Amino acid sequence: MNYLEWTANLGVVPLFLFAAFLLAPIALFFALRRFSVTAVLEAIDISLISFNYLNLTKFMNLTISLLFVKIFLSDCSASGIKKISSDIILAKGEQKEINFAGFKNFSVGNKEILSYKLLSKPQKLLIKGKQLGFSDLIIWTSKGKQVHNVYVLSKQKFLKTYQLAETLKNLNLSIDIKGPVMTATGEVSEFSDYLYLQKIKTQFKEQVFFKITIQPDLRNHIVGQVYKRLFNNGFSHISCQAEWLDILCFYEGPGNKTLLKQIEQFYQISFIEEESTFRKKNFLLKLKLVQLERIDGQEIHIGLDKLQTKVSEIFKFGVRKLVDDNLIFLGNSKLELSSLAEPEIVINLDSPQMIEIGSQIPYQNISNQGQQIVAPIDWKFAGLKIQTKITESFGKLKLNFSTEFSRPVGEAINGSKERSSIILTPGESVKIFQIGFQTTGKGRQGIPFLTEIPILKHLFQSRSDQHTYKQIYGYVQLEEI
Repeated sequence: MNYLEWTANLGVVPLFLFAAFLLAPIALFFALRRFSVTAVLEAIDISLISFNYLNLTKFMNLTISLLFVKIFLSDCSASGIKKISSDIILAKGEQKEINFAGFKNFSVGNKEILSYKLLSKPQKLLIKGKQLGFSDLIIWTSKGKQVHNVYVLSKQKFLKTYQLAETLKNLNLSIDIKGPVMTATGEVSEFSDYLYLQKIKTQFKEQVFFKITIQPDLRNHIVGQVYKRLFNNGFSHISCQAEWLDILCFYEGPGNKTLLKQIEQFYQISFIEEESTFRKKNFLLKLKLVQLERIDGQEIHIGLDKLQTKVSEIFKFGVRKLVDDNLIFLGNSKLELSSLAEPEIVINLDSPQMIEIGSQIPYQNISNQGQQIVAPIDWKFAGLKIQTKITESFGKLKLNFSTEFSRPVGEAINGSKERSSIILTPGESVKIFQIGFQTTGKGRQGIPFLTEIPILKHLFQSRSDQHTYKQIYGYVQLEEI
């Protein structure tokens, strides 16, 4: 039995012919579907698995085909519609002619802003500003599409805009006008032109965008003059930078506001105050209190500057070395040199400090209140008080200090006060105060045991008053931690 004999009747039997007619589109769809899947799998196989000669040939054919497609599309876009854009500025009531060739059609976006009239011979479009505002205008010609952005301004604003544009052009600047707003680009090299542009910028800051740079020589001249004036007035930390037509200068700490305002107005720059770097640091404040006294009671007319030493050696080696190096001089002058105190404090800016060297002395204050006798005890300080505070002044460290010296005299406390300030440099030793005073001591001398006899003790003892003149020197040194 031949199983293929039935295939001979496919084109003869009407039922088979009709079935083939119905199933042919479906069969074609599945065939194309299979072909597309195969093509995709082959492309994946080309890019990820192997690059043998056959697959490489297929890949090259596919690449060339894509290249031809791109060229074809680019040619179509090049030969198709060409788009041209432009801006048109009109004063209210002003008319303008737009010439074109090969006219096809046109469209006005806002007919309340523009009125128009088409002239066929010659081919022109006449537009007129009706109201203030904006409208787009599209014209189709045989050469492509033209898109015009039309701005209608008031006559006064229109005149100012074009006058401003002409003024900026006279300064060799490029002007790009977008309706009521324009952009100025270029470089300025003269100081007078720079000041003039700054004035225009202030007056028309919402109408003109300035993309103008300052020529390097002019920028260096302005910044150099600013540095010179600020450094001469005590500023130490200054940094200036130029950004387009603006010059910004940064300085640390509070400064002379009047001076800064004058420089801002003259050079048309801006100052910005920055937080001082000193506020982020801790400092060690060292004090040396040195006493120089003369036993014979005469005033001391020399200072430590007459000795063979430097102030820095007091902090480095102490008072002992100062005495050893000047032993002969101190002996001949009947002077004694000693150290009273050497306090050290860790401080930071704007924080007050207090140092007290002395003691509280009790005093009895007797008073009568009716029939009762009241004798309260008052405590009074005798010694040396030193108050200090480190602040910043024009980028430098300033030590504000006050001293209060008091000593008992009879039934009272006498003393003196001083207040001053000084600029400090970290690591430098400076004398900040000097206090001189005279003391009187009463002495009693006699034969031991005999001075204890109630009546005869006055025969075997003597009294004497001893006067001593003293000077206290205060030295300070500041160090960064």
